[in-house]
Amino acid sequence: MPSPSRPHGRLRPAAARISAAVRLLVGEPDVPGRAAEYQRLLVQWSEVARVDVVKAA
Repeated sequence: MPSPSRPHGRLRPAAARISAAVRLLVGEPDVPGRAAEYQRLLVQWSEVARVDVVKAA
C-alpha cells in the first residue's frame, strides 16, 4: 500500500502512520469491528495518498 512522495519515494508521514496502523490491525485477532476499522483506515490512506494525483484536463 505504498504511496511514495516525490522525489525521494518515501511515504508521507500521515500515509506511513496509517500504513503502520493497518499492519498492526491485520496482525490482530478477528474481532467485531475489525473490518470496519480496516475500511476506515483504507479510506484515510486513500485520502492522504491522493494529494499527489494530478487531475486530467
